[in-house]
Amino acid sequence: MSCLRRLVVLLVIVALLVGVLAGALLYTSRKMIPQVDGALRLAGLRDEVTILRDAAGVPHIYARNAADLFFAQGVVQAQDRWWQMEFNRHTGLGRISELVGDNEEALNNDIFIRTVGWNRAAQADLDAISDETRAALDAFSAGVNAYIMGKSGGDLAVEYSLLGVTGVNIPVEPWQPLHSLAWAQVMAWGLSDNLNSELDRLNFASEYGQDNAEAMLPYLMPSYPDDHPTILSADDLPVEPAPVSTTQRAPGDSGDLAYLAGVQARLMGTPPEMGKDFGLGSNNWVVSGDLTTTGQPILANDPHLGVQMPSIWYQTGLHCIEVNAECPYDVVGFSFPGAPGVIVGRNTHIAWGVTNATVDTQDLYVIDVDPENDIRYRVDGEWQDMQVINETIRVGGGADHTVRVRITRFGPIITDSSFYEWSGEAVGKPLALRWAAISEPGDLLGAVLGLNRAVDWESFRRALTLWQWPAQNFVYADAQGNIGYQLPGLHPIRAAGQAGLWPVDGSTSANDWRGFIPFENLPRIFNPARGYIVTANNKIVPDEYYTQLAARLGDQFGADATFTFGVDVDRGYRAARITQLIEAAAADRISVDVMRAIQADNYDLTAPALLPPALALDYGPDVPAEAVAWMGEWDYQMGMDSGQAALYAAYWANLARRLWNDELGFTMGGSPVSLGAVALVNEPDSAYWDDMSTADRVETRDDVLRAAFVDAFNELKGRLGENYRMWRWGDIHTTTFVSNPLGLSGIGPIEGYVNAGPVRTGGSSETINRSAWDVSAPYEVGSLSSMRMIVDLSDPDGGLWIHTTGQSGHPASLYYREMIDRWRNVQYDRMRFTRDAVEASAANRLTLQPE
Repeated sequence: MSCLRRLVVLLVIVALLVGVLAGALLYTSRKMIPQVDGALRLAGLRDEVTILRDAAGVPHIYARNAADLFFAQGVVQAQDRWWQMEFNRHTGLGRISELVGDNEEALNNDIFIRTVGWNRAAQADLDAISDETRAALDAFSAGVNAYIMGKSGGDLAVEYSLLGVTGVNIPVEPWQPLHSLAWAQVMAWGLSDNLNSELDRLNFASEYGQDNAEAMLPYLMPSYPDDHPTILSADDLPVEPAPVSTTQRAPGDSGDLAYLAGVQARLMGTPPEMGKDFGLGSNNWVVSGDLTTTGQPILANDPHLGVQMPSIWYQTGLHCIEVNAECPYDVVGFSFPGAPGVIVGRNTHIAWGVTNATVDTQDLYVIDVDPENDIRYRVDGEWQDMQVINETIRVGGGADHTVRVRITRFGPIITDSSFYEWSGEAVGKPLALRWAAISEPGDLLGAVLGLNRAVDWESFRRALTLWQWPAQNFVYADAQGNIGYQLPGLHPIRAAGQAGLWPVDGSTSANDWRGFIPFENLPRIFNPARGYIVTANNKIVPDEYYTQLAARLGDQFGADATFTFGVDVDRGYRAARITQLIEAAAADRISVDVMRAIQADNYDLTAPALLPPALALDYGPDVPAEAVAWMGEWDYQMGMDSGQAALYAAYWANLARRLWNDELGFTMGGSPVSLGAVALVNEPDSAYWDDMSTADRVETRDDVLRAAFVDAFNELKGRLGENYRMWRWGDIHTTTFVSNPLGLSGIGPIEGYVNAGPVRTGGSSETINRSAWDVSAPYEVGSLSSMRMIVDLSDPDGGLWIHTTGQSGHPASLYYREMIDRWRNVQYDRMRFTRDAVEASAANRLTLQPE
């Protein structure tokens, strides 16, 4: 047989094997498509429940009591998203290795999670929740178990069968209330990033010296622009104390768990105020009826989270057939798979939306460990014993792994994890983490359920007294025409002169936290005269707020106490653009269509600052004059079909490399680098424009801008072709939705089956329609508008909503990928609320009956 013939035969065999694998995947996973019509008898129900699903697979649940309502919510989430729930609970408890087997990356993640203590914090929360919250969790868990128990993994999700081929046998364990609370810890960690900002500063100080770090950091982590809006304006001050009646434990008294805020000797000094671009963020805004076409408020929200498959969100409606004391819920919105209730949405009376507040609730402490005994450490000249916990990590198909966790009075020593080992080496001593989410047990789900039941501003704020972490910016609207804003959470009060920017000395109690800002003093707005409220991870308050707070609380916490929400916030480009569009539209009144257009806006406010100086230069033969003129015609919109948007993004990325690689020796990720360039472009004589790698000359600002633009033009010619008029931003700016863990298996047919994309995407890191990317790995989307919602308080069925992928977590389902095109094109589905509208749009009807 000839070599060519052998090759043909081999290719045919490979094609057949791929076809067999694809067919097996399709057959196996189709068995898991849930029943959505007819009747399903389940033990544990008190009464009959009706579940109506629309054409997008969104379930609306109708029940006669709260227990059955949450039971049924557990059933539908397990039907549609069981594997996601399975993976999420293992993540939150540091048990990923049980699912994926002997994998170093998974094991390191588990060690990190157990070291920080998400699992222990979830258990502490479970012990602290109210009876009402526990009842909801118990009912939800019972519903999940009524659906999953008695089934094999292969009956529930294709992942069990495929992972089983690798030798990992995954038993289907009952769902427990603890598992719902564990995922809350994962979300809290992801939305509480100040730890990494402290480590960034530490890394710079260690690598380049304190003086050089303090000189560079204002550009690499730029300060908040003076001309960008704060959430509370000066007109919203002062914030007078407004107590909320509540019977729960009031945060604010830290007792002997107080915290630190000193500066280690080698890191003395506080750098200028700095900000950092977090890939995770959000937009929300609310407009009063004074500015709308309907005379009632309209509220919009789009949280920015990491790319996931399936979506992190699950749309649902929870309806008590008769709203009363036993069954007080009638709410529609977005939930998290694995937890009861609705996180963001609306009920009969109010609507609410959230953005990450990006406040500083994490601090690192330098621990003085006894050189003779590594579980003792010094505080105020006395040795104290650490708490030591041995965590056992089970590895699917492999040997168990034991981790020693050392816990100080501040929290766990995180440098015992390989993720943060380097930071301990930089300081020369271990670092402990203090973070309210792992030290202050709370009832986050109680806050969620309170929001779901709220009927007015007072009950809305009462619910938020339970929202201890992660701190979020809540906007509010109600059917009576009111709008508002409230920041909840535990916000530390630090010692004199401490801003939470650097790891601090943990050997003295003088640096302890002094407590938390009492809820009644936290920032809030109610019915502002301007008629709107905007939040987009921007700076929360003018500096005058802290002065007023210190005067009010100085007697309680000390006249020298430091009050701050932190400085590592988004620099406000999105907030400025949203404000600009609202004010421009207000004269002609704002409609739902105007709100849609604002959510779809791709205007990048950084471009007018960075691009014109480059276009004013002479490029000679390096870039055709026609191409420069073409670029000058750009409207600064980062639309997926824009060629100029692609060139601007490439210019931005290459400018970051040209500007900082010589100083740093690497390309620093994220957009802060280029936003540092926004400041430097107005400092043409700055020494940072000089390329340190060229000893024979001194580069000017214009030299660097020109080189970056030429680099960008040549890069895109290589990637997109010689004809620049055919370039398209969406051809390089794409989103790929990856399923855990099979989406990273490296096996093409499997990845193609469980993943989706890449798909062309508009927007960028600083646009309202956000699709953030990293200059160190351009131009793939890393975080995005994970859902979009617009609520019109004049029409209960007039809302709009969408999330990224689809309602189902089963790859064979019609609802697995079906939302992707609507999401990326900023299109919506109708957000129906009333029973009549839900009935009229119902595509499926399932009745749950007591067994």
